[in-house]
Amino acid sequence: MIESLGIVESRGKVPPIKALLQLYRLGTLLVIAWLVRAHHDRLRVQGDWPVTVAEVKVFLKDAHRLRIDPGPRAGLEVIDVAGTRIGYAIRTMPESREITGYSGPTDVLTVFDAQEKGLGIAIRHSYDTPSHVEDVRMDFLFMEKWNGRSWEEIAKITDLGEAGIYGVSGATRTSEAVAKSITHRLAVAEGRAGVERMISFGWRDAALAGFLGLGCLFAFWKAKSFQRWRWIYSIATIAGLGLWLGDLIAQSLLVGWTESRVPWEATPGLVLLVGAAFFVPWFTGQPVYCQFICPHGNLQRWTMKALPARWKRPLPDDGKWIARWVPVMLLAVVLGVSFLQLDLDLAGIEPFDAYLLKGAGLATVVVALSGLAISLWYPMAYCKYGCPTGWLLEFVRKRTGKDRFSDRDWMGLGLVVIAGGFYLAPLEWFLG
Repeated sequence: MIESLGIVESRGKVPPIKALLQLYRLGTLLVIAWLVRAHHDRLRVQGDWPVTVAEVKVFLKDAHRLRIDPGPRAGLEVIDVAGTRIGYAIRTMPESREITGYSGPTDVLTVFDAQEKGLGIAIRHSYDTPSHVEDVRMDFLFMEKWNGRSWEEIAKITDLGEAGIYGVSGATRTSEAVAKSITHRLAVAEGRAGVERMISFGWRDAALAGFLGLGCLFAFWKAKSFQRWRWIYSIATIAGLGLWLGDLIAQSLLVGWTESRVPWEATPGLVLLVGAAFFVPWFTGQPVYCQFICPHGNLQRWTMKALPARWKRPLPDDGKWIARWVPVMLLAVVLGVSFLQLDLDLAGIEPFDAYLLKGAGLATVVVALSGLAISLWYPMAYCKYGCPTGWLLEFVRKRTGKDRFSDRDWMGLGLVVIAGGFYLAPLEWFLG
């Protein structure tokens, strides 16, 4: 690499090429993240989704028009044909934008009758994982918990459990965020409170920190007396981190956080896990998350032991070259979905949501089972050639020995160009 750059190597004067490459790789991801975030900030300011009469008619069939309330509540008065005020509608965005679920905030419409009794709620738009949002939308017990409650009663709710409002199984974070968005929005309308940025470190966060800590120990403490227990930890990640908690690092999560914000105070354990997944390999070169913590990676390691070694097949060199483009192309799709606001659930392009057995969509289940089946003959094939999240973690990983500007670095630069093109070109140009 030094010779190709025309730099003469001499003792004590070798430029820090490896350090520059490391900064380039991290900077590449940061630039892409900034472009995505800046684009969505622009959308929120210039391209918001105004409430329509049709949305309110679901709850008030006599609604004829909506009249803006310029007062402190900043909601919408619902007017019938005769010009009578028959109800009131209010949305949670943008006041509750800081309240995020698994991967982003949700805009919720709440409609009241003329006596300010709740008639119902509707999820209008969400930056959260679509499959989780759909689980909440279809849970009528949760959605109807607001019916009949007065405006004042909802605005005073500070403890959801005490109010009899409980999270939706398989979408706990998303449903709790929806509930908190409603109560917070009404409290703000009454001039009572803003968003509290207090860190809430619960048992889920402690469990995630525990899995992360043990993963780091297995990565860096090579004593045989300790490593012999790794198989137990491997099974624990599959059952505990995957099937029990379901808090896996995925594109749906990363994009949601990038589009809105990182919910460090609501989910500190998950933020710690994601941060370590990127920065530990960037500093040390050790792929802690992919190699030790990821439940799907560990399940692949167990699956590939099902067949004898003589049945394994190495992937041809040409096949490897083609396969390496798969995660990059998926990342390009992710950028397209984010910038163009396409109706595609990003959870479906990866296997990680399949561990949420109750709420798993068909696409993510197919990806998970296909990856495990292929790993029977081609060990760790999905991790090596199919995982876009794993590609990002590997992209920033510090290389041992000599380093150079490789094909992977060119691919990263290509993703920056794609993101820049989406950001700079008018949305109408792409949508025709």
